[in-house]
Amino acid sequence: MTRILAAITIAALMLTGAVPSFAETLKASDVKVSPSAKINWEDGPSVIGTSAIIMDAGSGDILYEKNIHDKRDPASITKVLNCLVVLETMDLDEEVTVTEEPVKIGCNIDLKVGETITVEELLYAIMLPSANDAAEVLAIAAGGSIDNFCDMMNERAARCGAVETNFTNPNGLNTWGQENHRTSAYDLAMITKEAMTNPMFRKLVSTKRHTIPATNMSEARKLRTTNYCMMEGKKLKTVTINGEERSIVYKGCKGIKTGSTGTAGECYCGYAKRGNTALIAITLNATTMEERFSDVIQLWDYGFSKYSTYTVAQSTTPIDDVKVKRGDKSKIEVGIKNDMDITLNKGYDKEKITSELKLNEAALEVPVKKGQVLGTFTGYKEGAPVACQDVYALESVGKGGPLSYIGIADEDLPFFFIGLISIIIVLILIRIVLVKMRRNKKMRRRAQRQRSVRRREREKEKNPFDF
Repeated sequence: MTRILAAITIAALMLTGAVPSFAETLKASDVKVSPSAKINWEDGPSVIGTSAIIMDAGSGDILYEKNIHDKRDPASITKVLNCLVVLETMDLDEEVTVTEEPVKIGCNIDLKVGETITVEELLYAIMLPSANDAAEVLAIAAGGSIDNFCDMMNERAARCGAVETNFTNPNGLNTWGQENHRTSAYDLAMITKEAMTNPMFRKLVSTKRHTIPATNMSEARKLRTTNYCMMEGKKLKTVTINGEERSIVYKGCKGIKTGSTGTAGECYCGYAKRGNTALIAITLNATTMEERFSDVIQLWDYGFSKYSTYTVAQSTTPIDDVKVKRGDKSKIEVGIKNDMDITLNKGYDKEKITSELKLNEAALEVPVKKGQVLGTFTGYKEGAPVACQDVYALESVGKGGPLSYIGIADEDLPFFFIGLISIIIVLILIRIVLVKMRRNKKMRRRAQRQRSVRRREREKEKNPFDF
């Protein structure tokens, strides 16, 4: 009954124009977003690498930068993008047959022509020991040729928000003619941020050891990560930072990739998470292996000591359920694709963070398809927008029946008819009661008149001369 009365009330308001309209269309790209944290990287660490960056993996805020847009050789960090493209274009259990002699320069797992191996095992090979031959085999399998695969990588980098990336090989080797294989610390951070949203990518880069089962041409291969920050038991156990000897293993490190060539220097792209805060730290062109790890450890120390991440809304939870017009459903749930994270200075009052959902009135006209953009969701810090995402329909809704034009959706019809029948039954019962009451009243009046007549007749009999 409550739902029916609400539907009737809404219909009446709609007909009278009393319901306020939704906000006009607003795209997330139209919202000017301010930095969510007060950034002052002048007090940041002194890193050896010629380019370096700390990025909040949730909000994308840059917490420290050093020459982040200078174009540099990324060495084997190239394989981060290789891995992401393969994950998005091939099945993990797909078998790949090596059709041409793979490169034998640098790290490799000695793949042989004619050997058959799954995509998943090749991905472990490129992301743990950094196998260059596996990277080439995957490129040919996914793109048909290395050149085509490089085009796929560059296109995917652009969609990550990378603006200075041009990859000409799938593994980062500096062979002749590869002087245009360049990217930047900023681009690598953007690519890594996107890659870490892929569950399988996260699994690969956080794996310390893995064994590739025997193939048709090889015995089992044992792999071990080159990421010492999460790999205990290595010979290189400590680094010196500001005169202090520290463990190279970093609490919360979850990956990702090292790289080293003569022209690229020592490079490291790392991801560490503590609580709700996840930081991407990158150093490029450090001098030694120890320096690349000490650089990133200092970057993480700086980031975790000064900043924290606050999640305004989660992608796994609907933001709200909103009304649609003339649909077979009265409401649909809406949400965002990625968690909305905001970087805050340590100790900042989270109560000052507010949010606003703006919906497009036209987009709420049926039919509405699942995944359709319906408006924007914006996070504010002290009144200034600091994060904004498009809002999507989490379910579909079709055109409703005739009663939907007065605000009663198809899904409400059973309740409507039950309520209508209940009202009719109540009205009938009331009618029956009223009729019975009137009948009883008439009967009482008739009985009263009859009693009056009999009383007068008795009085007449007693005193006949009085009448």
